[in-house]
Parts: sequence; structure tokens; C-alpha cells
Amino acid sequence: MDDYEEGYVRSVEKEVDEIRAAALRLVQTIRPEIEAVIDRRTLDDYSEKIWDYPGKWYLYFRLPAGFRSREELIAAIARETLAYFSKKS
Repeated sequence: MDDYEEGYVRSVEKEVDEIRAAALRLVQTIRPEIEAVIDRRTLDDYSEKIWDYPGKWYLYFRLPAGFRSREELIAAIARETLAYFSKKS
């Protein structure tokens, strides 16, 4: 990641953590023994860089490409996690 103000990066990380936590809750309704989700998306996938006053880049949260809602993203992460652990078992 480029050099952004730390508060903006933390804001994006918080949004991503909330999405992953929601996906984990969904996964655990089916497989309670799973303790973490599998999400191969990076922070860059979850963020948008915007040039703004006073001539600096700012980082803001956005859904990764291909997703129209948080619910759709959460369901996709849950499916990917369940598929990963099904192959592993």
C-alpha cells in the first residue's frame, strides 16, 4: 500500500474485519468448529484511492469488484470458506 494517513487505513481495515466477522458467523451456523474465514482479497481490493484536498491520496472503503452488496460479499466469503474446509476434511 502507498503511504496514506493511518486513520483512513484503519477505517478500511475495520470495515473488512466486520465483513469477515459476519461471514464467520454465517459459516459457524453450518460448521461451528471453523474459527476463521478464507478471504484471498487484499486491502487493495477493499479500498479506493481518491485524490483530494490538500493534494493528497486518501483511502476509502469500497466493495471488491463484482459485488453489489455486503450481503453478497459475505455469502461469497462463507461459500469459499466452507469449500476450503470441505476439501481439507
